[in-house]
Amino acid sequence: MRQLSRPGHNPLEVFLRCVAEVTTDDERNLYIDNRHEIEQSVIDFETATAATNWHTLPRVGRGNPEVIIRGTLTKGALVDLYGKCLVGGKKAREVYDELLVSSDGKCPFCGGIGQVHTLDHYLPKSNFPIYSVLPANLVPCCRDCNSDKMSSFATTQGKQGLHPYLDGPKFFSERWVVATVCRTDPITVEFSCSPPEAWPDVDKLRAKSHFDQYSLARRYGIQAGAELARVIDLRKKSLRILDPVQFSAYLGENAQTDSYDVNGWNRTMYWALQRTLWFCVADLNEPATYLHVDEVA
Repeated sequence: MRQLSRPGHNPLEVFLRCVAEVTTDDERNLYIDNRHEIEQSVIDFETATAATNWHTLPRVGRGNPEVIIRGTLTKGALVDLYGKCLVGGKKAREVYDELLVSSDGKCPFCGGIGQVHTLDHYLPKSNFPIYSVLPANLVPCCRDCNSDKMSSFATTQGKQGLHPYLDGPKFFSERWVVATVCRTDPITVEFSCSPPEAWPDVDKLRAKSHFDQYSLARRYGIQAGAELARVIDLRKKSLRILDPVQFSAYLGENAQTDSYDVNGWNRTMYWALQRTLWFCVADLNEPATYLHVDEVA
């Protein structure tokens, strides 16, 4: 969950740059004749963005490339505009490449676990082909997030995942991912979604939908396993000279660093470790000393 700056590209200019890549006059004229339809679709998108209710925009079912979407534009023509022109073109490809590198290689949907591999259509082009080349609908994405999302989109506002370009800052600056340190051998960390109570219910639902949609509990747990093993090893060795208060402070420094996203797995893990008293006082060389004793008061 990493916020990105909204692309500065003018949507109509991107559309026309893609149209310039079309190889036949008849196909090119089809797009140009429907320029006003593209302009209206952008207006509709902005209206939906203002209310964060993209799910209300008109959608079509999968398949049937000949279905008319707007004006005389077919689904197939709009999908081709992305694949053949924005991805496969020359000048239009420059826009694609700029968007692809805009997140410094870190996927914003999972907080940088995955490396960016492609552009994800926030509104899938199979359901919303009119937005196939809309810059604000194209988000840098890793393979796992692109795969987990698949090609469906929410039918209610609360089920909409977070939009890295267009959602408000609170989703990226306030904590809504939490973790629990499990007193097991080996010690494990479990992640869950817990938005602030003050948030509107729809925002809580959206955070939970995003967390589930991108399988963050499982993926965060995998990432935390290796880092937790490193922390425990450090505690047994170089950090053994620290008393529990000092060790807690060390964990807290990692939980507060701006190098990690506030809802990223690493910062959340350290946040949980610092708040787990038995972990801070435990003799990690002897599992029995923390597995079966009462929580220290």
